[in-house]
Amino acid sequence: MIRAYRLPTLVELPAAIRGRLPPLARSVGLDPESELLFVTTEKDEVLSLDLETGRVDTVATGVVLAALGPDETLFTVDGKHRLTTMARRVRLVWPQPLAAVPRELFGAADQRLVAVMAGDPARPSVMRLVTVAADQPPAARPIPLAGDVAATRWGDLVAVAGDSGVLLIDPLARREPAFIALADHPRAIAFSPSGHRMYVGRRTGAGLAVIDRYEREEIDGVALPTPASTLRLDTFGRWLLARPSIGDSVWVVDLPVKTLVGSVATSWNADLPTITPDGALVVGQGSDVVAYRPDSLKEIGRVTGGNGDLWIFTAWRPRGAYRGAFADVQPGAPAGATDSATPGGPLYVQLSTSQNEAWSGEMAQQLSRAGLPARILQPKGPDDGYRVVLGPYPTRDQAEAIGRKLGRPFWIYQPPP
Repeated sequence: MIRAYRLPTLVELPAAIRGRLPPLARSVGLDPESELLFVTTEKDEVLSLDLETGRVDTVATGVVLAALGPDETLFTVDGKHRLTTMARRVRLVWPQPLAAVPRELFGAADQRLVAVMAGDPARPSVMRLVTVAADQPPAARPIPLAGDVAATRWGDLVAVAGDSGVLLIDPLARREPAFIALADHPRAIAFSPSGHRMYVGRRTGAGLAVIDRYEREEIDGVALPTPASTLRLDTFGRWLLARPSIGDSVWVVDLPVKTLVGSVATSWNADLPTITPDGALVVGQGSDVVAYRPDSLKEIGRVTGGNGDLWIFTAWRPRGAYRGAFADVQPGAPAGATDSATPGGPLYVQLSTSQNEAWSGEMAQQLSRAGLPARILQPKGPDDGYRVVLGPYPTRDQAEAIGRKLGRPFWIYQPPP
């Protein structure tokens, strides 16, 4: 069964999502524009679920790897190295297969694929970074035997961990590779959402190295109690989640002030822990799924028995039959109550909420310089934050139309009377 929950409180929405799925292996992602949810089954199939109609279709079978690109293009590679993509409901089987099954798979801009693949069998210490598009021959670049590998959101830069530093490679060969030496062996790697900075965990030393992507040098650091083995960032670059090399927990780091907020007990899976589009920390604890405020680590929601399920967090807002059920709830209103706009009532496209006024001001200034009507709404109480918003707009339809054009998570906010 497919269930929907409201963020950040994890209150179940009254209307169940249409459609039934077979036993699943993992969720691949959701295309909000096409309203398609992509999942892999235990039989190595990739399915698409139409969230509006409940229709389930098979995209590819025998799938080994699947990824969702930055423009919501789905990429799949099967056991025979064949590539299948789906973009805006159009399915395409690529004319040429890959030479082998990739070790790593990253979706890139313009429906390109970036893959890390084995090289010449006679040179096992060398891998290949392959960039390929459906209408272009693949371009390959040799790279050293890869440790941890990460790519920017748009696939325009790839980082490879080595024994003594990190190698930065442009998949399109517009710039020569650069090597940044580090004092300790790099382990976990994660790019900021903009791709400007890279965070690197060390194998033995505590703390994270911070590398400037353009200066191509180590510029800063983040203190942690012990080495981290996995790193995850939220979509706005406000929060970093680090997995200690020992123990089942997550460290929560406030990146604008480079402060370790604290630790929360959790298991680590492909979907959890994570920071949701509205800024909540969601973790798996025992058999439950629990939501916290990342700035205070105060519990704000719980789903009993939810840790055995697959979770995907999205800013998707339905346009059809589910629209009323997914509408925003006013503070203090019961579940299911909506905040449909009253005549003349202000509606905002909210992009962020934070307790950090300086960080919120910086974000609003960046949006204003891009020509957007950005502003900060001041906190209404001690538990409220500084809201970075666009608007106001007279109707919900107009606000949602603006939000969908941004290409980033958003939600509609109407201040309480």
